[in-house]
Amino acid sequence: MSPQVDKAKFGRQIATFRGNSIELRTWVLIIIPGCLLTLSSYIYGMLLAGDAYQQHGPALALIRVRSWFIFATILLVILAAYILYHLLLSSQRFEIFENGIQYRSFFLRRHAYYWSELSGIASSATRITFFGKDIRTIPSGVIYLYTGKSIELTNKFQNIPHLVEILKSKIYPLIWPTLKSTFRSGGTAQFGRLTLTREHLQIAKKRIPWESINRLRAESGFLVVELHGDSDQQVPIADIPNIELLLQFVDWGIQT
Repeated sequence: MSPQVDKAKFGRQIATFRGNSIELRTWVLIIIPGCLLTLSSYIYGMLLAGDAYQQHGPALALIRVRSWFIFATILLVILAAYILYHLLLSSQRFEIFENGIQYRSFFLRRHAYYWSELSGIASSATRITFFGKDIRTIPSGVIYLYTGKSIELTNKFQNIPHLVEILKSKIYPLIWPTLKSTFRSGGTAQFGRLTLTREHLQIAKKRIPWESINRLRAESGFLVVELHGDSDQQVPIADIPNIELLLQFVDWGIQT
């Protein structure tokens, strides 16, 4: 849709998800040390310049201080750009309405889509480990549009898991009847790289007859296709939109 949005057409607002503000650890590990390093570089340069000025005059003082001032200025520019980047990220908004979604992107441009324009959603969680221990989980998601475009839901928004769950509760009831009806009439059900027909499951270009499949399961960020007498096939869950509906198809019964 056009960025010129008539909010009245989207109905009541259900939820708002703000952009992530600068985290405490970012202040402690990056911004504050960066400020101290920049300030100390300027101060040290001034001290060198004062000492050189008294002993050798202004020409040598300028030579002594120049490299430190250049270094400090480069640090200041990098630090300012880093802070500005995070301030722009925190200004983003993702709003959910009765009739669709609206979000304000990095460059403050507003985008709006009705539920009928969204074809699905995929989600995943990346675990950050340190010496074998999980220290952080970074959730993410992708909203797919019927136009072929997509909207990335990275950790730039707060509470991504809750945002994804609300979106699924709105999108799935709209697309499930159409998927089921198309499949029943002999058509295909598309889930990203996976295609379902009554005869087979197709992963990219590989077709696997249903009688060769033992079961499908979600495990450790992958959809695992267990095969009779052959090695299992794995597809990243992040690449599969509407995975819950895919699994529901299997539970519902492919031959139904």
